[in-house]
Amino acid sequence: MKKKPYVGIRIKALLAVVLLVLVPSLFLAVVTYHIRDDAVNMVRENTVKELSSSMREYVIKLNKNATSWIDNYMKSIEIEGRSAANMVPEYLGKDPATEALWGSRGLLEQVNTTMLMGIMNGTIRNQYYDQMVSRLDKGYVDSVLNYFINPPELDYSTAHVNESAYNAINDLKSQVGDHGLLLYDFLRSVLLPEYRERLDSILPVGNMLYAFREVPDLLWSYFATPDGYFVLTPTEAEVSPLFNPLVRNWYLDAVKNGVGTWSMEYIDEITKNPMITFSVPVYINGTLAGVLGFDLLLSTLSEKTREFYTGGKSFAFTVSMKGTALTYPDERIIGKSLIEGDGEFNTSVSMIINSTEGGMNTSIDGDKVFLAYSTIGATGWKFVNVVYCEEIMEKSRASADEVGRIVDMEIMYLISIIVSVGLIAFIVTFFLVDGTVRDLENLTRIADEVSKGNLDVRVEVNGKDEIGELQKAIKRMVNSIKVAMEELEEGEQRGR
Repeated sequence: MKKKPYVGIRIKALLAVVLLVLVPSLFLAVVTYHIRDDAVNMVRENTVKELSSSMREYVIKLNKNATSWIDNYMKSIEIEGRSAANMVPEYLGKDPATEALWGSRGLLEQVNTTMLMGIMNGTIRNQYYDQMVSRLDKGYVDSVLNYFINPPELDYSTAHVNESAYNAINDLKSQVGDHGLLLYDFLRSVLLPEYRERLDSILPVGNMLYAFREVPDLLWSYFATPDGYFVLTPTEAEVSPLFNPLVRNWYLDAVKNGVGTWSMEYIDEITKNPMITFSVPVYINGTLAGVLGFDLLLSTLSEKTREFYTGGKSFAFTVSMKGTALTYPDERIIGKSLIEGDGEFNTSVSMIINSTEGGMNTSIDGDKVFLAYSTIGATGWKFVNVVYCEEIMEKSRASADEVGRIVDMEIMYLISIIVSVGLIAFIVTFFLVDGTVRDLENLTRIADEVSKGNLDVRVEVNGKDEIGELQKAIKRMVNSIKVAMEELEEGEQRGR
């Protein structure tokens, strides 16, 4: 049986909708899906590059902030040191301090030898000597005190001027107890009167130095006079009378410069650890009265810089203008040269020393690293942040993967929108075409009825488009035929 025309129209209309609406949408969705991986990879690669660059900039900024913090931290010590220097004249000459503090070289070279020999021979009584002998063997005590009667050859250019004397006196101090104060009290008691008076005049400065113990992280605070006397806080410090402050760099540099000065790094006499000192000369009426010193362990400074690490294997270090490691995560490296050797890292540190600030790529033990560095204004040292490039890339890739995942979701969302829009357009268009076809089918049925002589068919006009106009025209035609038929019938009746 041959299909009716309106069925063909519906099929043709449906095919037109599929070709014009649904197929392009599906094609666009398929193309978008196939280029999705390339788009995501491109976004990921660009993100890695941008994040890697941003992280390097962040490390440089972090380094500058850290350097500024260290600079301010050291300047706070400078301010306290200058303040203390201004206070020293107020304390000189006051009543002796209640705390007994070490007087160093003055106790070694200025003892009353006759009195000391009399005490050791038993012709002179001394309560401090009796206490020491009661605790230890007299022969041992006398052997140590003989160093004060017959001083060893003194070479103050070395850290330990005479190893045997130095060890013997330190051993005696530790064995008599009370942080060596018993030995100090004994030596002070046998000083020549004029030197004892001189020592008593500077001891009150020790009490003043206690006021500066709140300065963050200071190890020792002390005052040395040009004639070799030395007062130190806190009192538990074990300083041998063989110690001579007058040959130490912190003393010489302060006297030479005439202003507060940061020393070069050196090994602390007491802790045997690398240290730096801020020393300030004290003048009274234009005459040098002594030098104040404030000690800071480099390990303390190194620990404080840990908060400026970026995490992972990254670390930071401080290097002197001579290339010495002043701070380093591995304390075994502190005090050692970082520029000796022909490695890429050694060469990079050498370049950093001669620069002001910036960043550079280098390697450590075969691992690529990024160095950000800047200058500490107080000392000229360089503070360096070390970040492993692989960690930068890992963090960048992790972030890029997240961005790629988001982009992938957005693309899939776009594809779903394209498909949805295509399906909706197909459905809407289909129903519009189907409605039009139904109207045409209805008009065809009406025309068929009229052709059979049925003029009572009802023609409904339900649109204002072309179909609506066609419905109106057919309705007028049916009405016109109906009128014509009625007139024809009336004429026939009149003719009869």
